Amino acid sequence: MATASTTADDRINAPAGERRSPSVAIVPLRRQQVGEAGAVLAASFAADPIYRRIFPDPARLRRAGRAFFGAAVGDALPFGETYGAVSAGRLVGVAVWLPPGGYPWGGRRTLRALPSLLPIAIVAPRSLPPLMRLGANVEQAFPPDPVWYLEVVGVVPEAQGQGVGRRLLAATLARADRDGVACYLETQRPETVRFYERLGFAVEREGVPLLPGGPTHWTMRRPPAGDTASGGGDTESG
Repeated sequence: MATASTTADDRINAPAGERRSPSVAIVPLRRQQVGEAGAVLAASFAADPIYRRIFPDPARLRRAGRAFFGAAVGDALPFGETYGAVSAGRLVGVAVWLPPGGYPWGGRRTLRALPSLLPIAIVAPRSLPPLMRLGANVEQAFPPDPVWYLEVVGVVPEAQGQGVGRRLLAATLARADRDGVACYLETQRPETVRFYERLGFAVEREGVPLLPGGPTHWTMRRPPAGDTASGGGDTESG
């Protein structure tokens, strides 16, 4: 399974445009929040061209997206790098990371996720073939070396532009720096490319056709801070 990870974050503004919200707390997600996290991610991707192409009906995108993204959250929880942004007691953002060796999922984890994915077959059966093609192409483009993989990040529309996305990513970026491990993601819009460049990522490939007939993607990599051999250096995350 793959989510073509970071196509909703184009609405996370640059630092100069942020409306700071000190009431937002970043917390590790719990198992009982999987459904809510799936709904948050589905809402954050509601206008995304990739998922609108896969799920043309917005109502089906909401329902199937909750199951699809919820399965990704549930799978990633045991790895300990799945975070939520909470404001006024409500989840408003989610970031899902997989550790080195954690992607692709493999047969056992895919089978474990099948019950969570059943609503997609019921609600939007015609969306399954393009969703499967997307996943297969993400796997094919995935780097062979060990990386931290930003599988998906999203913020609900009303909380965007407040720095929530950057804060959701900060803990795992810091861990990758400490461990000396690169980070990897895919994204599809120039705005997101610039956003991730400010976090230390650099474009590896562009024009990658992850969804046939859909928008192409950039793949991006962030070397650990201080890794001059990879052409990187200390980066500012804030």
